[in-house]
Amino acid sequence: METVIIGLARAGATTIFNALTGQSAGTGDSTGGKRQGNVSDVKVPDERLDKLAALFSPKKLTHASVVFKDLPLEHGDDGGITPASLADVRRADAVTVVIRAFENESVLPAFKDATPLRELRKVIDSLVFGDYEIAEKRLTRLDKEAKRDSREYKVLQTIVEKLGAGTPLGAGFIPADDQKLFAGFGFLTAKPLFVILNAGEKSAANDDMVAEAKAAGIEVFKMRGDMEMEIAQLPSADQQAFLQDLGLEEPAKNRFLRHVYATLDLVSFFTVGEDECKAWSIRRGTTAVGAAAEIHSDLAKGFIRAEVAAWQDVLAAGDFAGAKKANKLRLEGKEYPVKDGDVLLIRFNL
Repeated sequence: METVIIGLARAGATTIFNALTGQSAGTGDSTGGKRQGNVSDVKVPDERLDKLAALFSPKKLTHASVVFKDLPLEHGDDGGITPASLADVRRADAVTVVIRAFENESVLPAFKDATPLRELRKVIDSLVFGDYEIAEKRLTRLDKEAKRDSREYKVLQTIVEKLGAGTPLGAGFIPADDQKLFAGFGFLTAKPLFVILNAGEKSAANDDMVAEAKAAGIEVFKMRGDMEMEIAQLPSADQQAFLQDLGLEEPAKNRFLRHVYATLDLVSFFTVGEDECKAWSIRRGTTAVGAAAEIHSDLAKGFIRAEVAAWQDVLAAGDFAGAKKANKLRLEGKEYPVKDGDVLLIRFNL
């Protein structure tokens, strides 16, 4: 999964990127005013996979991962994000918005009288306008081509109407049957949206922003970006003492990834063996044939059945064969909804 980190000027998007990835990308004045794009592939911690790997001693261990991108954006005179600079953001699976909640007189806010609530509204307005511009242009073109009876035209009318009212589409607005039809548009307000509140030693009032975000179905993840960035850049062995000083048990990366998985309702299944032990992330409720497709399209095409065992049962039995002898192995068909922690062996024939 790929999520892009965005925010208004001087909200701390790169600081948060560093805090989540352990990178040391230049922030603020250190970039010389030239914002650079930053990318990092972050492994999702999973003790279950680590324990299975200890059992099988595979040649390769592959955790699930999330790609974080911190992209350079252009901002208009009003402080908002310009539609043209959002083009690369549209390719992401999810959008993480960083909202400034720290007070620092030496770092000017994005616009006059900025507050966390006003910043959130400004970002949302930028995303809504960017989506509206794309949808309206396409609708006008279809109108000129006399395609008013097409399914695309009719759905676009509802999209333009909602965006024109200043309202984000929301993740469930586009019908499931039309997802492929509109996939190329990359509507930002139809993507999963996360908000990170970037707090500081002295934080601005933000209860109203949190309340408005939650009312819109957006959970807010709070962190002290500057401190978390410094901790993330330390060797792992040295991080714990500093985290304890902040009253935290885990680094920001682990906490936020858990937040992402919970919000998107993602679960993990495992494939194990001497060659590789690997975690795969899927939406809760994904069928066995859907999980097979995640591994390789050929497994889905030639799917016969899935041999399934809970990870604890494989661990207790010593291997997959042991789980079978202990009657902990099940044979499941295409429609079996894969559970979090399942170990799968796909039987197929092409």
